[in-house]
Amino acid sequence: MVIVIDDEKLLRNCKCVSILLVIAAVIVFLALSSKIFHFSESNPIQYQRNFSLLNTPEKHVVSSMRKTGEVQRNVLGKNRGHGNGGSKFFDEVSRVHSSK
Repeated sequence: MVIVIDDEKLLRNCKCVSILLVIAAVIVFLALSSKIFHFSESNPIQYQRNFSLLNTPEKHVVSSMRKTGEVQRNVLGKNRGHGNGGSKFFDEVSRVHSSK
């Protein structure tokens, strides 16, 4: 008995799984960055103590996650609009692009 592997089906399944894993990674990163940012605001002393115990690569990751959480709060937070249904997201994007 010979086992035949269908390459097209295998490739299609691998693409689906890889896309789902990337989506899951992005969602987990965004959720954790929000948690880290809220923790850094609610417990700044404990956050600094925990941050000082990390090594250099870990500090870079936590710093980027904290910044991402801050941007999330600014974009998705309660006070995001400028009246008339405006959004800080578009203002932030235009600010970033105008500074380049």
